[in-house]
Amino acid sequence: MPIKVLLVDDDESFRAVTAIALESEGCEVQEAASGYAALEALQIAQPDVIVSDLDMPGLNGLELCHRIRSNPNLAQIHFVLLTALIEPDGSGLPVVHEADCCLSKQTHFRNLYQQIKSLAFPAHQNLQ
Repeated sequence: MPIKVLLVDDDESFRAVTAIALESEGCEVQEAASGYAALEALQIAQPDVIVSDLDMPGLNGLELCHRIRSNPNLAQIHFVLLTALIEPDGSGLPVVHEADCCLSKQTHFRNLYQQIKSLAFPAHQNLQ
């Protein structure tokens, strides 16, 4: 069964490249260009994991995560924040209380996929 991912980022080219990489790993990816578009998409279908940019105009990633965690119908969805504000090694990591994790946008796509897989299937996180 494929992992359903909602990918939220205002950068169209980053979204496209990330979606292709995740799809190549077998994920089913839906894209949203903003936090508000993500909320609309969640009214139609719920993903296993939301991967969202932290810094977006309008409804940013932290605010989107807070809204999802505050909604009992959505609170169980895993949430990964991506940001260009930290280094690939995690230095400069912002304090993120409600998200499951925060990764650098510079992290390798395989690392992002492994994080998504471990959230979606925690009992099988050591399987390759």
